[in-house]
Amino acid sequence: MTSDSNDAEGAARTRYVTQVFERFRAPLTRYLKSLLARREDAEDVAQETYVRLLGAGGLEQSDVRLRAYMFKVATNLAYDRFRERRVRKHDSDAVLESVPHNAPSIERIVTMEQSIAIVKRALLELPPRCREVFLLRVSAEQSYEDIAERLGVSKRTVEREMQHALDLCQRRLKEGE
Repeated sequence: MTSDSNDAEGAARTRYVTQVFERFRAPLTRYLKSLLARREDAEDVAQETYVRLLGAGGLEQSDVRLRAYMFKVATNLAYDRFRERRVRKHDSDAVLESVPHNAPSIERIVTMEQSIAIVKRALLELPPRCREVFLLRVSAEQSYEDIAERLGVSKRTVEREMQHALDLCQRRLKEGE
């Protein structure tokens, strides 16, 4: 293999890692903020995670696996940050006790990603208004009354369409097991 082809592969790999990182940066930062409490620390750890991903060899070209690996690296870096703080500042054991012991495993993250993909595909099967009801309820967290008013239908219609969407998602998730 020539140096030019190695450079091209490296550039393509960097673009891929950057693209996936940017797509999942916001959820990663939110997750880290829940672990670290300070936004600045969360952003620092997210950036350090990106640097580690760029330096990691043998990454698969799978968004789901790369995202899972990204969260695992970030979790480990967050734990490292807690340990550094404890040594540097001689903090009490309370700091370490605040670290969740049940951080999601890579397998759990992959399973969640697969479930989200199944739900997204199921939503595409729904009639447009039914899909809109579901998204307004779940994403925008609107009440049935607000959705009914917005769409110009009865609250009962919103309830039926929401139930239809939930039933379809549940069936698709069971089929995916």
